This record gives sequence, structure tokens and C-alpha cells, in this order.
Amino acid sequence: MSAQSAAIGHLRAGFSVIPLRPRDKRPLIPWADFQRRRATETEARAWWGADPEAGIAFVCGRVSSLVVLDEDPRNGGDQSLAAFPFPAGPTVRTGSGGRHFYFAHSGEPIPKIPSLLPGVDVQGEGSYVVAPPSIHPNGTAYAWDAGRELGALPLPAMPFWLRRLIRDHQRGQAPDRRHGPGLGGPVAVAAILGQLRGVRRAAGGWTACCPAHEDESPSLSIGVGTAGRVLLHCFGGCTYHEIRGALDPAVTE
Repeated sequence: MSAQSAAIGHLRAGFSVIPLRPRDKRPLIPWADFQRRRATETEARAWWGADPEAGIAFVCGRVSSLVVLDEDPRNGGDQSLAAFPFPAGPTVRTGSGGRHFYFAHSGEPIPKIPSLLPGVDVQGEGSYVVAPPSIHPNGTAYAWDAGRELGALPLPAMPFWLRRLIRDHQRGQAPDRRHGPGLGGPVAVAAILGQLRGVRRAAGGWTACCPAHEDESPSLSIGVGTAGRVLLHCFGGCTYHEIRGALDPAVTE
């Protein structure tokens, strides 16, 4: 499919699209106006008719009812997100090896948030994301994950943990400690899960064998609480401090 056909299809689906310079992330046109309105098909045909090699970008925010979570593994984004459950939704493999996770806009003001987590940005109002079939400056094409193309799956709502992280960031809040002890952040979750036996997905998090006692039937619950705090609970009776003491101190400090 040509870039022009793809762009017009996205316009008809309700997204605001703009052209990018070929093999570049920079817009080909002044794009501030398209943060407030979607282009017409006539405009789109003119843009890609003049430069068929131009890339495509989605303008994020309310104009497209779109929020994108931008993961950059070069800065630890894959580790930051490893512990969080994701709903099935459109996902892009970027030209640099990262991922873009597409979500429906909640209706609340969501700005661009650089470094919401290490290596993870939120693309909201006043930002855009490069979309397939654009070519990265390194020559690699952006591509939809198989079975997760836009249109093959509906845009999912932002999961609770993401809404909570965005809300806390906007309020400038420190991690909430009122809900009992917990370890800090998603990187800690990934490191903890890597130390445990019998890890399985469960509603709201994971279960695993507790490291603080001889546990053959998983009795440890691992979850993510408010502000990304890591919560640990052993149904076999081990205390939080016993569980923490059984883990590598390098990931609990």
C-alpha cells in the first residue's frame, strides 16, 4: 500500500495525519493547525502527490482520540514496561527497534510526557508519532506487529496503571506509601520476577513460589500498586520483610 493510500485510509478512520520528510522524522509542512483539525483528503492527496516518498505521522491527542506509549529499549524502555500487563491493541515496531503502543484517548488532558518511566515517553497533545510504512533515517521501515495492525484491533482504553502514572506525574506526586510496604517501580518488578520460580500471570499481576519458605504451590502474589509501587504478599504467612530478605538486595534497595 502506498503512503498516500495509507494516509487517506487513516484520515477516513478519524485520525489526523501529516507528511514527514522522506527518511526523516521532521514534518514536511507546518503542522500546528493539524493539532486542532484533521486534514482534508484534498490536502493529503496534494502532500503525497508532490512527494510520494514522504512518511506518515499521526498527530496525537484529542484531534485523533489517540495516546501513544513510546518505548525506547536503548534507554531501558523494554525493562521499564516488562512488568506491566498490556491490553491487546495496535502496536508498531519502530525503525530503531522500539515499540509504539496505541490507546484510545480518555478525554482528559494528556500532554506529551518525556520519560514517564526510563526509556518510556507518552505522546499526547502537541506531539506526533511516526507511522508505518514510513522509513526511519537508518533505512528500516516502521511496521505493525502481526495481528496488531490499526484497524485489525480496536484502540484499547489506557490501562489503570498507565492512567495512574500519568495522573501522578501531572500532580507531581511522590510514590504513595499509604497502602503498605512496597518496592519502587517497574524495573524492580522485572528484576524480582527474574529471581522467582513458577511465575505465572494472574488477575492484577503475577503469582510465584515464595522465596522465603519451601513453597511448591505458588503462594506469592506480586502486583503493581499506586504510583507504580511493587506489592508482595505471601498467602503462606511469610511477612513482607521475610520476602524482601530472601531476595537479592540489589533489587530491593
